[in-house]
Amino acid sequence: MTASRPDRELLRQAMDWMMRLSAAPADRTLHDAAEAWRARDPAHAVAWQQAERAWRAVAFATPAETHVDRATADEAAVSKVSSLTRTPRTRTSRWMTVAVSLLAVLALSFSAPSLIGNFGADHATGTAEHRSVGLQDGSTVELGAASAIDVDFSSTTRAVRLLRGEAFFSVKPGDARAFTVHAGEVSVVVTGTAFNVRIDEGAVAVLVEHGSVEVTMPGRVPGTEAKTPILQNLKAGDQLVSRPDGSIEQSRVPVVEAGSWRRHRLFVEGATVGEVINDLRRYDRGWIVVTDEALLRRRVTGLYDLRDPTEALRVLVGPFRAQVRPVPPLLTLVSGP
Repeated sequence: MTASRPDRELLRQAMDWMMRLSAAPADRTLHDAAEAWRARDPAHAVAWQQAERAWRAVAFATPAETHVDRATADEAAVSKVSSLTRTPRTRTSRWMTVAVSLLAVLALSFSAPSLIGNFGADHATGTAEHRSVGLQDGSTVELGAASAIDVDFSSTTRAVRLLRGEAFFSVKPGDARAFTVHAGEVSVVVTGTAFNVRIDEGAVAVLVEHGSVEVTMPGRVPGTEAKTPILQNLKAGDQLVSRPDGSIEQSRVPVVEAGSWRRHRLFVEGATVGEVINDLRRYDRGWIVVTDEALLRRRVTGLYDLRDPTEALRVLVGPFRAQVRPVPPLLTLVSGP
């Protein structure tokens, strides 16, 4: 990723923040959360700037102006957003129109040839696409939707980096070279086994179908903000999730659910609604926007059909009385009760 070309996932997150801010311009907590996201990493700021340009391209006031620049903003800037709330029906109608137009612009930009390769990835898939990749040692990588990998084999090493999305690895045994998968700050070392790896907003999940793997990840030192490398061995049915804050979760999962996305099923156990929605976004050809921040933090266990992301959304958020509203042709809104 370069300073002039933000990662697609970060751009999606930036646009998601802007749409939520437009839907709730008076929500100060939401504004603060958006600003914290933008300031968290220079790459976030780059994505935010590109999202702003896309937003203005459809002649709409940047929704974050009321907070991000409020220390220096004049009353006119505030009134631009406030005027959208005077008539709820008019505001909603205009917001929907602009949102759909904006998503069309972004969809066209993402179809550009320079972006299809995921910034030089050796292998990549598009939305709702699965692909099997044979490696030179006889191992196989099955790529999930909107996923990408780099492959680095030499006379002494076998290494694959998961750049985004999800992949299922079937590693051929009998090779003296260790097979290592890198995803974010996590490394998985194996000799011969089958396992699934997913990366989502810095969180890395590893689930073993058979054999065993050795996972190295940064772990949080109790009582401090420091992190230290942690080594964990996983066997068949073990699932481990390493999060950017250094927290680590481990659980047992039926081995049949390892890489269940290959059968168009998404199985989750104790995942947040936000994490499941991020998975569904890789199978939805439009844009899923959630307006309820608290909903994203709710935890679920369930099985969802990846062939119908909209229906999967309804099954996911239905127990929390949330609503799913498709806005043709590209937008799906998820709102609280």
